Amino acid sequence: MNSTGMHKGARGAGAVMTALILGAGSAAADIAPADVWADWQDYLRGFGFEVSATETETADALELTDLTLTQTLPDGAGTTVFTIPQITMQDNGDGTVGIAYPEDLPIRIEQSGPETVTVDMRYLTDNMVSNVSGDAARMVYDYTADGIGIRIDSVAADGETMDLGDIAFDIEAVEGRTVMELDGGRIANQVVKSGPATYRLTMSDPEGGDLDMNGRFDTLEMSAMLNMPEGVDGADMTAALAQGFSVEGTYAFGPGASAFEIKEEGTTTSGSTSSRGGKLSVAMDADGLAYGAMSEGLVAQITTPQLPVPLSMEMEEAVFDLAFPVAKAEAPQDFGLNLLLGGVSLGDTAWALLDANGVLPRDPATIALDLEGAATILADIMDPSEMMRVEMGDEAPAELNAMTLNRLLVSLAGAELTGMGDLTFDEGVENGFGGAVGTASFKLTGANTLLDRLISLGLIDQSQAMMARMTLGSAAVPGEGEDTLVSEIELTPEGGIIANGQRLR
Repeated sequence: MNSTGMHKGARGAGAVMTALILGAGSAAADIAPADVWADWQDYLRGFGFEVSATETETADALELTDLTLTQTLPDGAGTTVFTIPQITMQDNGDGTVGIAYPEDLPIRIEQSGPETVTVDMRYLTDNMVSNVSGDAARMVYDYTADGIGIRIDSVAADGETMDLGDIAFDIEAVEGRTVMELDGGRIANQVVKSGPATYRLTMSDPEGGDLDMNGRFDTLEMSAMLNMPEGVDGADMTAALAQGFSVEGTYAFGPGASAFEIKEEGTTTSGSTSSRGGKLSVAMDADGLAYGAMSEGLVAQITTPQLPVPLSMEMEEAVFDLAFPVAKAEAPQDFGLNLLLGGVSLGDTAWALLDANGVLPRDPATIALDLEGAATILADIMDPSEMMRVEMGDEAPAELNAMTLNRLLVSLAGAELTGMGDLTFDEGVENGFGGAVGTASFKLTGANTLLDRLISLGLIDQSQAMMARMTLGSAAVPGEGEDTLVSEIELTPEGGIIANGQRLR
């Protein structure tokens, strides 16, 4: 499937699944099934869907059959069609509306275009109770379920069905609330909590190879916010962001574990992971797109035929934060990156292979990187046609203007490197470093001791160690403390490199 279709289809699928979860939604002013259905249509049309269904009204219910949602993809990439057989909106007689699906609800997703893809899936519910209250300007969806599940039954590309095996996701003890407010636009706030969640994936490659993966989390919790001003077309994300569209979400997961097994060519590779929990986040508005991920207490183990013993590692904390602009503009815009792999330690079997005699210190390793900067965005990142033009041509989507290294830390095997710096970039400056001008400072401790230990282990020889020491000596000078080197590096507009006051170039 081409990238344009995938990105647009993913946003569309998100809107459809949100609508299902809403139905999956305390009491105030009266509301009728027709009000809820009208709001669903308005919501889905805001994301570029054409909505059609057969409507059957009774005295106290509205039954929707053959619900079809069609979205046209940009640049001639085709269309995406969602088909849902049946949804019932029931007047509860107390000013609220109940929403019911079959407990086993089939859904078909079809994408046509250069490549035709069909996905058949099922939305499973167990003892779901879903009610909508409020009025046409403010609808409150409250929902509970003993369980909610998703099954992917088949995926076909250009008529050829893939051998997927099982693809399943289940959550238990679900409860949530979504508030939809209409006031010159739409503001939605959603909170969903659940008990245990499990997933399973099995696949077979026709050319050989089988994958079996499964996992669980003890708890899941999601919060999300969407702001869609009046008149915004959610299918045109570049224009929507410029008009004030914004969305953010946080997904927290409790303690969990996973396992996988890969069989190919008569061999088996297997592994497992566990963690104390973590969090994922995403936010998007006119200022840009931000992703965040965090996990604590990660333990991983792998067994592979290429190694004589299983290997394991532990990581106390892993953090990844990335924020960057997405809208084309003449002025520079801010970006940032924060990465932390903290408290990484290898298991005893790994150390036995690398260093059976305990020559190297076995203190946990840490890698940290914190940088920020500014860039001029030359193409709208959320516009599929512009990104396709960038991919097909030689034009870069952005121009780097400035970068600040707030923190660099690499602590490993008894050695430690720290650093910070400031650089500006000017494409008009031809100095061999992309127009970079500025300074950076570094401190390295334990390097010579580490080289000696690597020699004793036979991992490097004397000549390689000498070359490494000569390289360090050309760019660094002794600092305070034993086995300490420091370096102040300057890149000049003329293309010069100055290290600790001495010109290297």
